[in-house]
Amino acid sequence: MLQTGSSPPRLDGLVVLVVDATTGIGRELTTRLCSAGATVAVVGAGHPDRGDDAATNAAFLCKALTDAGLVALPYRIAAGDPAEAGRLPGQIAADIGPVGAAVVVLPPPDATGELRNAFRGLSAALAAALPSGARHIERTPAAATGPDGTTAEDRDWIRSVVDGLATGPARATSR
Repeated sequence: MLQTGSSPPRLDGLVVLVVDATTGIGRELTTRLCSAGATVAVVGAGHPDRGDDAATNAAFLCKALTDAGLVALPYRIAAGDPAEAGRLPGQIAADIGPVGAAVVVLPPPDATGELRNAFRGLSAALAAALPSGARHIERTPAAATGPDGTTAEDRDWIRSVVDGLATGPARATSR
């Protein structure tokens, strides 16, 4: 069951791209953004260390959000392909509108250095491809202690991202 949390500020009309949006803090952030009225491009990041299918996970999350009356569209990229990541904002703009913010959830601290480097490259390619003024945010999740893969620190960060996108135009670069 999706939990939308407390009533977030409104983000109607904002298109947000979230990479690694299907589990942990990415999933919780995606749900909160959608609940606030944003249209979210749910990006599953496929990589060799992943024990499941990123594209299927993105599609299932989007279906659950759509069933709840929210707006999200699934996308998939290969974590090790920065060129593919660089094309993603243009594809999303053609499908649903210009991206106002991109959030990349980096691998957790216990991930391999190779995977962390791949995500850093993906994040840099996305940042370079965003429209002028769009926000770029990245986060390495804290070491998860709960069954949902998030910590209190991560949940505070999620609230701050949603609040930050709502209080000012999602047009200033942020990291």
